[in-house]
Amino acid sequence: MFTGVYEKLERAEYFLNNLKNLSRDAGGFPYIKKTQEMRANLDGFFFELISAKDFFLQGMNDHYGLGLRKQEATDIVQLRRHLETKGELKALEVVTLIEKQLRTKNTWLWQLNNYRNSATHRELLHIWNDAIFTATTNNKLFDKLKSGDVVMKPIFAGQENTIPPGIPRVDIPYENVKTYLFKDPEDPSQGKADIEVLLYCEQSLKHMRSFLENLYVKLSFR
Repeated sequence: MFTGVYEKLERAEYFLNNLKNLSRDAGGFPYIKKTQEMRANLDGFFFELISAKDFFLQGMNDHYGLGLRKQEATDIVQLRRHLETKGELKALEVVTLIEKQLRTKNTWLWQLNNYRNSATHRELLHIWNDAIFTATTNNKLFDKLKSGDVVMKPIFAGQENTIPPGIPRVDIPYENVKTYLFKDPEDPSQGKADIEVLLYCEQSLKHMRSFLENLYVKLSFR
């Protein structure tokens, strides 16, 4: 593999392990109170993971002697143009595969890159918590809930449990609260992502590692 790619993947894994430890110590990701630490590690994870792709492109620039400056080597348009000039067809195919993933909205790499760009340049990554609870068996209360006459605020385990008399109480177990990123960090109206944040990060790390390794094989280095 090109120099630095695996190191970047290892650093992404370092940040992911920090997130897992914070989640474990808090009793679950939704209960992490060290929010600045959590967000710093989440931002760091996305930064390092996308950097692995950038280091891959830098490696191609060096190997094929394209002569691009460091800040130019991650520009796919320029990289592709220089590879075309040199007639490096296998390398051109690899760069085209990366470009297609980056340019096509909602592909796994486009989404990952969007999180990184938002966290680094545009918007804090907002968190969505889902709580699943058992509906009340009190028919009168249920009718009030349906009509909107009762506003119910869930109390998560570990939070303050004192509530005024006569207010309906719903206890939500730790395992029933899940945390997600928004599909589009800059447009919450698009709703939550499809899988929980830690699982998403785990899958993204595996996907990036496999993606870059397969692309390297396509270059047929010996």
